[in-house]
Amino acid sequence: MKVWDRHAGQEVELPATVEPGRFQLLAPCVLNGHASLDKGDILWGDGNVRCVLSTDGADRNFALPVAGSAGDSPNPLIDEAVGAVTDGILDGELPSPIMPAQLEKHVDLLDIERLLSELLDAGHLQAISQRPRLDMRYDAEVLPVSRARRLAQDALTTLASNSRDWSRRRITGIVPARLKALVSEDEHAIYENVVFARLIDRVLAHLRARIHEVLQLLEKHELAKQLSDAQHLDHRLRQEICALWGQSFADNPEAGARAKETHEVLTSLYGKVRQLEHRGLYPHVPRNMNVPIALRNTNILQHDPHYRHLRPLWLLVNSGAAREVQTPQQKFETAKARGARYAAFIELLVRKALDASALLAWDDVGRSAAFGPWELRLRLEQGACSLELLDDQGARADRLTMVAGWRGRLPWQQQREDYYVFFCHDSESMDDELGENSVLHPLQFYAVERVRLAIEKWLLKQVLRCYPFAVAPIPGDLQGAIIAAAEAKVQKAGHGVKLVGLLTPRIEADVEGIVQRSSANGPTKSGLLSSLKLVRIIGLCRVCGHRLHPSSFHGSDSGFKAHCGQCGATWTLAVVDGRARVEYRIGKVERPFSEVGCREMTLAWLVRGARIDAPSG
Repeated sequence: MKVWDRHAGQEVELPATVEPGRFQLLAPCVLNGHASLDKGDILWGDGNVRCVLSTDGADRNFALPVAGSAGDSPNPLIDEAVGAVTDGILDGELPSPIMPAQLEKHVDLLDIERLLSELLDAGHLQAISQRPRLDMRYDAEVLPVSRARRLAQDALTTLASNSRDWSRRRITGIVPARLKALVSEDEHAIYENVVFARLIDRVLAHLRARIHEVLQLLEKHELAKQLSDAQHLDHRLRQEICALWGQSFADNPEAGARAKETHEVLTSLYGKVRQLEHRGLYPHVPRNMNVPIALRNTNILQHDPHYRHLRPLWLLVNSGAAREVQTPQQKFETAKARGARYAAFIELLVRKALDASALLAWDDVGRSAAFGPWELRLRLEQGACSLELLDDQGARADRLTMVAGWRGRLPWQQQREDYYVFFCHDSESMDDELGENSVLHPLQFYAVERVRLAIEKWLLKQVLRCYPFAVAPIPGDLQGAIIAAAEAKVQKAGHGVKLVGLLTPRIEADVEGIVQRSSANGPTKSGLLSSLKLVRIIGLCRVCGHRLHPSSFHGSDSGFKAHCGQCGATWTLAVVDGRARVEYRIGKVERPFSEVGCREMTLAWLVRGARIDAPSG
């Protein structure tokens, strides 16, 4: 069965092991007999191990995560953060894509945690563990006569049929050596004690999840504080990040203090409950014994001064169990909705990155901007978005696709220059703070920087690979007029011209007027005017947006060097042995991404004689 591999960007045969969210259908089908999928739909998991599609009926399996099923989420906190951000988009806002303020509710103690603290402080759970209610169990066992206290009902029958248990035989009867007796033992596994043991299991699972959740928020809050005070960061990066989290949870010092306090309380509760797990009643209750969520009304659970406190705690810890029980169809729809929300989040990152870029004036309402001779447009797709460069005729010159994957990792060095795949969850690690493996979500502060760097690399390469900007052939009189007006910034190139330097606004206007008034055909005029716009782009500082004076730009056939007197940034193009290399720097030495974000970049490609050609005539 042929499908579209969203990660590889190509048509492939659907493998035997299917990663949920990776493949897009090329024909309608039904998943596992319940989910009807149309052409173009993304194949998500439904909680089942098997993946049976009606089109071919082949026996395939979903690739399961380390824990859970194909419909589970690796990190619910990330999913909630994505949902909180995208809810703001639906309300017509352009919210901050990092650390939404809605996460603040997680730093307060929940009702179950407050009740658990009260019960532990009152000693009810400790009392049950140390002095549990017990039942008496009698087990039949053959024992020496001296140890037998209570005979089993069939003790005489057993003695008569087993001569090895006889001491000696007399005329009057048998003198027993051993008898089948009833041995009494305490029975710990009564219904109420099973409730206690399973309650301990559920409480520990809840506390582990909550500690991890609050610890994530606490670490992010501490990181936000460190970044805001970090002197080694470029001040522009620090300002951009601080502006993004300005209205978020990360900017609330009170929330940070509460998160720290809550983490301490949860850790303390976890330690106390773990003690109950390792001693007292809990080890005596078999782990394979379970009880339904709906508890029976026993006298002990209702009237015992300690056991009667188990029911309220049980109800709270199992309050989400009903919501967790979903049909495969519901699990599929949930996974599909999560994927759609993450795709909307990626679109938001793209819009934020374009709005922050100094290379263009982004119109977020129209989802477009002018970039050199092209129009840049943002288009939405199923589980992805794309940027398209359109020429003056509306034809597509190039395209950058950004796919919203689900779970995985891909180092930035392995991304294609025109096809990026971003992931909501890392398939291996949870500590990718800088998004180095293309894992981008609201708990990362560098997400917009990563996307902006990818977009600007793609945009600038469209321009820089055409340098020097040559147009040929053109009429001889037009060639001479342009060279005379532009002086050394435009050079003769056979029957055409090539632009190697920046022009002042006045000279640029003069050259544009000469071209417009000339007798050249439309394509020639269009090529010359496009070259003027391309020159304007390479003279624009991508760090601060300042337009360079021609004296700050030195160009030739083999490259150029530019220096911004406003912010000190430099960018160079060097072509050596058919290889082009571009470097954007804000200082004398290269600095890591963690310190400067997207403000430094390196591009490289093989030169293939790229030029802007105009047909003769």
